[in-house]
Amino acid sequence: MIKETLIFLLIIISSFQIHSKNIVVVNIDKLINTNNQYINIIKNIEEDQNEMITEFEITEEEFNKRLSEINKDKLILDEISTNELIDKYNFDLELFTKLVDNFNSHYQNQIATIRNTILQELIVLLENYAIENDIDLILDSNNYLIASNNININELISNKLNKIDLKLEFESFEKN
Repeated sequence: MIKETLIFLLIIISSFQIHSKNIVVVNIDKLINTNNQYINIIKNIEEDQNEMITEFEITEEEFNKRLSEINKDKLILDEISTNELIDKYNFDLELFTKLVDNFNSHYQNQIATIRNTILQELIVLLENYAIENDIDLILDSNNYLIASNNININELISNKLNKIDLKLEFESFEKN
């Protein structure tokens, strides 16, 4: 896949070199990750997660204690009673694991949505930049091997992106 992408890009670049030299590069990941609003909303998400993470840690400790008690009780209880305790423990652990998975998935989806919002705004900025500056091709820095620094427009686009009110939001995780 990488080879095919590189070959495709080389063909495009070589065809543009014949007709034009209006090529610029940007680093999309860096533009998103260093955006002030993105950094702030990630901090807000982390703060929002803290309470639940603390609850999860307490619950994990309780599960560890229960498991220790089950192991101690094996010596005292008969096999049927021990199996009932183990089954109850496994059922509760499975519910807890699903809750943690849902929690993680929820915030991953929230972050993906936020990143997509920023990406959409970046696309508009890059399209406008291309039109205003007669740019023929904009490449992401992850899709080429070597380029001159004078065709990198990260700083310019980053400054424009930071001036836009992106209205980034997220939803807190709700336990069912």
